[in-house]
Amino acid sequence: MLAGGVAVSLVVLALPARAADSVAEKPLASNDPWIISIGGMATVSPRWDGSSRYGLGGMPSISFRRASERESFSAPDDNFDITFFTGKRFAIGPVASLRSGRSSEGGRLNGLDTYPWTVEVGAFAEFWPVEDQLRLRGELRHGLRNNDGFSADLMADYVQNYGALTLSGGPRLVLADDKVMGIKYGVSPEAAIRNGTVAAYDPKGGIASVGLSVAQSYVWSKEWTTTLYERFDYLVGDAANSPIVKDLGSRNQFTFGIGATYSFTVD
Repeated sequence: MLAGGVAVSLVVLALPARAADSVAEKPLASNDPWIISIGGMATVSPRWDGSSRYGLGGMPSISFRRASERESFSAPDDNFDITFFTGKRFAIGPVASLRSGRSSEGGRLNGLDTYPWTVEVGAFAEFWPVEDQLRLRGELRHGLRNNDGFSADLMADYVQNYGALTLSGGPRLVLADDKVMGIKYGVSPEAAIRNGTVAAYDPKGGIASVGLSVAQSYVWSKEWTTTLYERFDYLVGDAANSPIVKDLGSRNQFTFGIGATYSFTVD
């Protein structure tokens, strides 16, 4: 459900990175330095949800942890979170993301209702049934505006380390309520008249897409790490039946990314 060409690089709250683990888990020495990781990922992804056209985008990232703390796993499509409660195999806390918008673009979208990007906030929870190898994660978020609606992501990742190389990936499930589905895939009667090629459509909430995400990260040194990222989402249900998708776009949604992270220590 990632869309390219959005202003994600301008919104710090939407950075797809992990914050440090909860400091309440154990006391920290006063001389325990911070390790800060700053990076970014260039992406090629659909211009809007359901689009068959692709554009370039970017996703900055930042994370921080104490030097005495083990670096935690984060998938490229995790949204920005801060862990409030953590244990050996679970973590819970607030999460934020940026939901991309859609412009008219002219042509096939001419006359259809547009919608702006919005920041979503909510909560996440993750659990490791198999420690350090199998992670289950869920996010529930709502846009900052009253009519933005709820959306949710359910993820599972198998993680395997081969020295400096880490391979990870697993299935994805995206859900949305009536408001989100209407914003992204609905066509009002007025918009249908203005466009002239698609019929009015009122989708209902439910499962929007199923998919798969995979990533390959390589640690070149203490400072530099690079990541390749691929994700496929297949629109289903009312999302797939929308004339915006059937007549003007595609239910097959691909995202490709390549990124780098630089880490440094702050005393």
